[in-house]
Amino acid sequence: MELASHNSVASSSGALNQGSAASVILIGMRGSGKSFIGDLAASVLHWSCIDADTYFETKHKVGVRQFVQEHGWPAFREAETVILEELLTEKSTRHVISLGGGIVETPAARQLLKDYAKKGGPVVHILRQIDEVVKYLGVEGARPAYGEPITDVFRRREPWFKECCSHIFVNYVGVLSGDVDRAVKKGTRYEGTRFFNHVTGQLPNLVSNVAPGKRSYFLSLTYSDITPALPHIEELTTGVDAIELRVDLLRSPNHFDVFGPYIPPTSYVADQVAVLRRITSIPIVFTVRTVSQGGVFPDTAHKEAFELLDLALRLGVEYIDVEISFPEKQIRDLITRKGSSQIIASWHDWSGDMKWNGALVKEKYDIADSLGDIIKICGKANTLQDNFDLYAFVSRANSNPKAKPIIAINTGTEGQMSRVLNTTFSPVSHPLLPTKAAPGQLSFTDIQRALHLLGQLPSRRFFLFGTPIAHSMSPTIHNTAFEKLGLPHVYSLLETADVGEEIKATITAPDFGGASVTIPFKLDVIPLLDKLSPAAEAIGAVNTIIPRATNTDGSKHILYGENTDWLAICECIRTRLLSSDIHAALVIGAGGTARAAIYALHSLGAERIYLYNRSASKAHDLVHTFPNARIEVLDGIQQWPNGVVPPNVIVSTVPSSAQTTDKDQNGLYIPSTLFQYRDGPGVVIDMAYKPAETPLLALAKEAASNWNTVPGVEVLLEQGYIQFELWTGRRCPRSVSKTVWEKYTASG
Repeated sequence: MELASHNSVASSSGALNQGSAASVILIGMRGSGKSFIGDLAASVLHWSCIDADTYFETKHKVGVRQFVQEHGWPAFREAETVILEELLTEKSTRHVISLGGGIVETPAARQLLKDYAKKGGPVVHILRQIDEVVKYLGVEGARPAYGEPITDVFRRREPWFKECCSHIFVNYVGVLSGDVDRAVKKGTRYEGTRFFNHVTGQLPNLVSNVAPGKRSYFLSLTYSDITPALPHIEELTTGVDAIELRVDLLRSPNHFDVFGPYIPPTSYVADQVAVLRRITSIPIVFTVRTVSQGGVFPDTAHKEAFELLDLALRLGVEYIDVEISFPEKQIRDLITRKGSSQIIASWHDWSGDMKWNGALVKEKYDIADSLGDIIKICGKANTLQDNFDLYAFVSRANSNPKAKPIIAINTGTEGQMSRVLNTTFSPVSHPLLPTKAAPGQLSFTDIQRALHLLGQLPSRRFFLFGTPIAHSMSPTIHNTAFEKLGLPHVYSLLETADVGEEIKATITAPDFGGASVTIPFKLDVIPLLDKLSPAAEAIGAVNTIIPRATNTDGSKHILYGENTDWLAICECIRTRLLSSDIHAALVIGAGGTARAAIYALHSLGAERIYLYNRSASKAHDLVHTFPNARIEVLDGIQQWPNGVVPPNVIVSTVPSSAQTTDKDQNGLYIPSTLFQYRDGPGVVIDMAYKPAETPLLALAKEAASNWNTVPGVEVLLEQGYIQFELWTGRRCPRSVSKTVWEKYTASG
């Protein structure tokens, strides 16, 4: 059986190539959530979803339950296996195929699944807590009864699921408290997006800052149980690109009193990864550090270590730290299954005897280079000179054009300089952590301040161009974020009557870091820029200027124009819809912001976009501007015509002062009939900045409990977060929203 893709499904090593179109196969217990996750995966990948039971019933023209009653289980299992072989052959690309829970009962079916996985096809075990499965199946009766306790069925099938799958998706439904529990539930969609994009290679969740000329960091978690950290993940990960999960430090609740070398159960580690995934989609560095390498995992427990490393690959973890002291054969076997994930080949010398200008470090570098995508070597500094020797070693290594990224660090207080100068995945700590993962570890903020003092992080100036802008919230967003991250930058207002010499001088200054652009200059600044993003070109407006380096040392740059309004609208919709499906959307208004809304909705795959504007001619102009979007201009919004699908997303781009919910008053009449969609949560966004609750949003809250409301200030915050990351390469701390809301409320 051959698998097809855009290029080829499997590389010579057997690893799944990036961009593979091989269909995703879902297996797992009935009641584990395969149907829900299947729909989610298909939505994320823009593929078709097939339920094998439905496919079976269509082909045999009889329900599964009736087939079993008439022919018995053996006949059903045989027919089910034939269906599986047919699906793997005829639907081998761009499909998500959800199989029945008992497919693994048949040796022939198990072999088909194993062969498919061996060739690089993702076979994903949807794993859900068995007590939740029992609870669900107690009220579900569409399938034949097991005839035995569900827990017994699970125990029998569990090793078969593990044997057949290449990946595991933990459908986490564990109950935590308060906001964390709600975040976990909302995070399922984020994790589904990350997981299926990553394991299929469609969009691997790797760190873009691991590249020449950029700096990247990971936070080293040092908890025995990460649950207490979950409410603080946003603060803990401020500035970093990834999270290092120190698996060797984890302790199951039953073993908190165990000290010294310890092997955490794989089930406990899987749960820890799963709950972390529901809180953040930041890439994970999965580390099993042995005693001799500075951790607490037993040095000789190679089998158990590789069981955990294999688990990491199955869970779709992005970076796997593998000590080169492990047996090479087992490392190379792991590499053949790494798919889109990357191997950090690491070596730690705690003796203080390793010299960066000696033969041993070169030997370890060469071994790590042959095994890893990223090289990590840690020594111990006895003097300041050891840091200079390290720096010289890294410079020599990087002089090779084909050099792999390298993490090179000296531990201890004397080695702190090496942590500041290291550019790839510098491990950092945080004041909230119970302990540091290694002696001399610094926080992200500490390193930024040190880099500035060393002249490696020059201060940049950022601006808002427009008029009037005296009451803008943008300086609060960006200056608060700069302070939290320890960045030496300043964001200021530059209010001018037009786009003249003052703005021209500002954007060409050596210390120019970037600018926000608001009315009336979103069009006027375009002639000053070197290049526009496709979105900015389509929308016809720029609200963000980014100086982009054209060489590795950053001494030359071009001015790039972007529009982040549409990105902010996308994010506000995505975070509030359980599904990515936009059955229909309504845009009110036909100005520049309406163009951004249409572009956003079209990019999200809206099946149709209704457009209403009191001047119908302007609305029709937008139809011609976006010929590929399915736009329908409405004569009114007082009543939906028969047969018209009501929208589940509404974006208003008109001033709040123009809105009214009283049809006898002048203005744009907003009727409660707008909110007819009832099949799931809807989203209504009002781009108006003030007041926070416009007539449209107030009516939505009153008329439709299933609609999520988004005030304009939240869109402002979101586009500010996006601007910040475009300028600095760092995620903006979401905690700045508290400061912004305080200022916004105080301003009335």
